[in-house]
Amino acid sequence: MTVVLPWYADPEGGGYFAAQEKGMYTGKGLHVTLQPGGPQVSATQLVSSGRAQIGHTDAAGVVAAQQQGIPIVAIAAMYQDNPVGVLSHKDQNITSFEQMKGRSLVSQAGALYPVWLDKELGVPLKTVQYQGSIASFLHDPSLLQQGWPTNEVRQAEEQGVPVNFIPYSKSGFNPYNDVLFTSKDYFDSHKKELKDFLEASIQGWHDYLADIDTATAANNAILKANSEQSKESVWFAWDAQRKFIVAGDGARQLGAMTEARWSLLLDQLRKLDQIKHEVKPSDVYDASLLPQIAAPTDLPPIPAG
Repeated sequence: MTVVLPWYADPEGGGYFAAQEKGMYTGKGLHVTLQPGGPQVSATQLVSSGRAQIGHTDAAGVVAAQQQGIPIVAIAAMYQDNPVGVLSHKDQNITSFEQMKGRSLVSQAGALYPVWLDKELGVPLKTVQYQGSIASFLHDPSLLQQGWPTNEVRQAEEQGVPVNFIPYSKSGFNPYNDVLFTSKDYFDSHKKELKDFLEASIQGWHDYLADIDTATAANNAILKANSEQSKESVWFAWDAQRKFIVAGDGARQLGAMTEARWSLLLDQLRKLDQIKHEVKPSDVYDASLLPQIAAPTDLPPIPAG
């Protein structure tokens, strides 16, 4: 089973590295390959073509694929609270979306977050395609940068550029993120394998969030797979992302998805003219294979040093 990671090897995929390092996949008879993602990787194409079995996108990405006739289905959602947001140079004193009007935003191609800001909040932005680097943002105080509090915020501050960060969720647009999806064919024909994969992966995520020894082993594996990371960056991201995973329904069930959340998203996508072919929540997600593993109640701090 090939899993396309949400990004390059980093803590955003930490639970899968934890499951792999602890032998949870092999214990279920699964041989799992963790394949890096990134801005030039289309997990949707890889999964729909059968070159991978699991991919990651946000919930809106699953709907968009189905609208294009690509038959994929969401099976879990790791980020219950979407961490994607907007960075601005702190000396610009931007503390609200309203203050961003008319600015240029570096964002991934096809991102709906700026469309929402324009249509629903009346905050038009000029978008510039993100190429995997925040160099332009660092050197131009007038630019805005779409990013994560786990990655881009730290990169900016490491370069001596203090930033303000506002998550898009504060605008009312909060689709699940790091949604695991597979093709409908694979879902229909490999339910046992998917159930075993989810049981191992969600347990891996639980232990990665809560157990320092597990997190250390997984982070070491991430560092081995990605030389661009450092011990400081992986532990910073490990800590910063946890609140987004255990938020809301994630407290009772890691990876949870509900009909109410999907229904709200579909209504919002209709407002954005993203729904051309009518769709129901049951068309885009199926949480029946998810194990009942609650989020850890104790989240230890980053290890000293």
